[in-house]
Amino acid sequence: MGSTLLIDGCNVLPVLELVRVLDMLSVVAAEAGGVSQLLGNVWLGVQVALGLGFVIFVHELGHFLAAKTFGVRCDKFYVGFDVPISVGPIKLPRTLGKFQWGETEYGIGIIPLGGYVKMLGQDDDPRQAENESQKIRLGEGEEAPLDPRSYPAKPVWQRMIIISAGVVMNLIFAVILAGVAYWFGVPYTPTVAGSTFAGSPAWAAGIETGDQIVKYGKQKDDDPNLRYGDFAMAVVMQGFDGREKQLPLTVERGGSRTEITAVPTGKYSPDGDIYRIGFNEPTTPKIASPAFSPLSFLADKKPDLQPGDLITAVNAETLPTDPRFEAVLGSELTARLQANWEKPVTVSIDRMAKGSGESPQQVTVELPAVPVKTLGLGFAPGPVTAIRSGSAAEAAGIQVGDQLAAIDGQPIVDGLHLPAQVAKLAGQEFVLTVKRPVVGSTADENTETLDFKLLGPEQPKFDPVSGVAGELTLGGLGVAFGIKPSITSVDPEATYGSGGFQVGDELRQIQWVATAERKAELKDIFKPQAYEIQAIDDTLTIASFYDLLQNVPAGAEIKCWVRRDGKTVDTMATLYYAKDWYWHQRGIGLSPLMHTQRTDSLATALKLGVWETSRRFGDVLGFLRLLVTGKIGAKGVGGPIEIARAASSEASFGVSRLMLFLTLLSANLAIINFLPIPALDGGHMLFLTAEAIRGKPVPEALQIRLTMVGVLSLLSLMAFVIVKDIMRLMS
Repeated sequence: MGSTLLIDGCNVLPVLELVRVLDMLSVVAAEAGGVSQLLGNVWLGVQVALGLGFVIFVHELGHFLAAKTFGVRCDKFYVGFDVPISVGPIKLPRTLGKFQWGETEYGIGIIPLGGYVKMLGQDDDPRQAENESQKIRLGEGEEAPLDPRSYPAKPVWQRMIIISAGVVMNLIFAVILAGVAYWFGVPYTPTVAGSTFAGSPAWAAGIETGDQIVKYGKQKDDDPNLRYGDFAMAVVMQGFDGREKQLPLTVERGGSRTEITAVPTGKYSPDGDIYRIGFNEPTTPKIASPAFSPLSFLADKKPDLQPGDLITAVNAETLPTDPRFEAVLGSELTARLQANWEKPVTVSIDRMAKGSGESPQQVTVELPAVPVKTLGLGFAPGPVTAIRSGSAAEAAGIQVGDQLAAIDGQPIVDGLHLPAQVAKLAGQEFVLTVKRPVVGSTADENTETLDFKLLGPEQPKFDPVSGVAGELTLGGLGVAFGIKPSITSVDPEATYGSGGFQVGDELRQIQWVATAERKAELKDIFKPQAYEIQAIDDTLTIASFYDLLQNVPAGAEIKCWVRRDGKTVDTMATLYYAKDWYWHQRGIGLSPLMHTQRTDSLATALKLGVWETSRRFGDVLGFLRLLVTGKIGAKGVGGPIEIARAASSEASFGVSRLMLFLTLLSANLAIINFLPIPALDGGHMLFLTAEAIRGKPVPEALQIRLTMVGVLSLLSLMAFVIVKDIMRLMS
């Protein structure tokens, strides 16, 4: 029986989350150097090849053992396909190695897209089916008896067992692989909120940094070891399935459980088809690689931060350890840096000594405040887009749609400055004035003015801005708002082109203009798309635009197109560091929080193995249901290249993570191969079922025609997913 790795339900996760995982892999790789990095990558590739080959081998071993049990002669047992390949006059070898043992030829085919067991009287190649049928007849004519050791000569029930044995073996070994992985310990990123995007569903639902999601959707029991990747994938799948459907969440906070609800949104995806709730993964205060962007303000100041450094205190205040993970959360560091966002801070660091076995060195480093990179333009605040559940704004009565107008009687001119303006009011009472549309009125000017007395947060707080559909918040008060593209102020000291800017202009498009030499210099940091014209719209909002500018080198020339008096005017603006306006992020790279789930009980390991396999089995079935019903397009489908990339990503976290991925792949292989498609195991089972019902085989000519259709369909699908893999790899 043949098995083919063509379409992989598990690859929705690699396709959607692979960038995040590959970034983490690059951090690990960057810490190694030279030969050690090369050897590490080679070993990683070997693990992946062995793992994928093992899954295929196990599947085919099931067919092989069942066939041998019932006395069927097996001519070949191959992992990979040994088909002839020619490149012009050059003929490539059909195998990477083979040997004969008894009546069976064992080998590794040159094309690593599956495997097969060639039994006497059975061939998945329709061109050989008729010859194979004639070869097993012990005489002339259609009525001649069949070779008793041939596959067609066996009773239907035996052939059904042979066909299904591959799936059974995959599921058995999936349980074993998962059980062994949990026995050794599985490292994972917990579903703990490192932060939430400003104005996101998670932010609006009231999820706070440090909150841990232990249950979601229709889960019956709490899962204290819920993995961030699994939760993110579940949100994506629900988004495809239910669009704006509510997602119930159980959150653990400070030892107590809270029930909340969030609605996944597609607005954080440029195409609007990848759903999230704006819940970002947790980090630790361990410095990643690089420690900061080579184009950042910190790169100019060169503070003594090194990859692997562990920040233990800020201004002599020790960062607390989270007892759940016996580690410090990165959000603890972020909170203290934000509290001092306008001032330099001193951080205490544990730095591992270069000599093995030595105690960490104690180092102190001063981190400067980071000024905002700006074009010198102010923009009008938009209306309130969301109110955070349980916040001061909700208690005060501020509503979605309110237009922010003034603070303590002073009109709000620049919405971009507003979060910092409120941060300076930490612990102080102030009056926020809004203009609210009169209910039932359609006229823009028909509004009422309302004043709300608020108490600033205990300490300055900022929420991260999404690079897509970004919004801003009044940190700690629970108000999210957008920024209009209308220019409200122009810095007279800024450098602009001939067209200049005027109050009232509306920013429509932007483009980073750089010389060919500069682009070549930055090619390892920025893709060519960074220099294309970008429209200011619901995807690239003003808030997202200014957030992205913080990653562009100071001095960059930005071409802007504005709408002025009904005409489009273009001008150049130079990016520069603002005076007395500081960014809420220092730009330090932090490592992801990793925790390990393990068991020292064999019974528990097997129980977890069964649980993991059944869950992955359900994941694949759920993906196929959405694919068949058209709710997931081709974007969620991956082929051999994506499978290898995903496996490499998982292997970078250790063998146990690779084992869990192989559990998912085994479930995928079992289901895909049992689909009722001729040339796959499910197609053979369909023919056998029809034979059992009819009392005689399906006509051979019909089987050949249907098998040909199945083979052509699979080859077309293979070509499609490989092309998509290549296009995805190139982009």
